[in-house]
Formats: sequence, structure tokens, C-alpha cells
Amino acid sequence: MRLPAQDAQSIYARWLERGSRLVFAFAVVALALYLSGVIAPLVPLDALPTLWTLSADEMLRRIGAPSGWGWVRYLGYGDYLNLLAIALFSLITLVCVARVIPAFLKRGERVQALLALLQVIVLLAAAAY
Repeated sequence: MRLPAQDAQSIYARWLERGSRLVFAFAVVALALYLSGVIAPLVPLDALPTLWTLSADEMLRRIGAPSGWGWVRYLGYGDYLNLLAIALFSLITLVCVARVIPAFLKRGERVQALLALLQVIVLLAAAAY
């Protein structure tokens, strides 16, 4: 049975829309918790203007910010919870591409499925670095 030509596109679009809405809602809640002070930030809001004048390396050194995936340890802070929201936005594409692989396989489009799988692998490798 052949699926409609836009099946993979429809799946991708549906997952992109739902994922974007979900992550946007999370981002709004995270920002509200951060700005209201309900969840304290690692870096106080009043310190930000001074820190923004520094180079990135100097700023990170002064606040003791981790490098790489070390930021995950700080998700209890409001500013890092917002960083999680940004990370989730960047992962939506990966999830959508992974989701269409079965649709390509179901249609017998193995080359497209392989290309999508390779894209997922590259995105995961980039995220892991």
C-alpha cells in the first residue's frame, strides 16, 4: 500500500508544530519562574549588565559557568532552566527527522530513510560535542 506523497512532510510538520508549542510553553514558564525569582538564578539579574561588558571567557570564569554539558548540573537555577528551553528548541528538528524515518521505510524510500538517519546521527554527534 502506497502512502500519500506528503505523508512524511505532514508527519514532520505535525511534530514540528506540536513540539514547538510544547517547548514554547515550557520556555514561557521557565522565564516566568526566572524573572519572578521563584527559582533563583546562578547569576543575579543585577550583575548581568556588568558581566555583559566582559569577553565570553572572562564572564564564564567569573561566574564559574561550566563548559560542555556541565550546565545540566545547574538546572535548579532559573537562568539554566531557560538554557534548557533553548536546548529543547534545538532538539525539535532532530526529533522530527527521526520521526519520519519509519514513514520513509513504510513507503519503501530507503535512500530518504538512510539520509534522515544520517542527519539524526550528525545532529546527535554535534550535540554530544
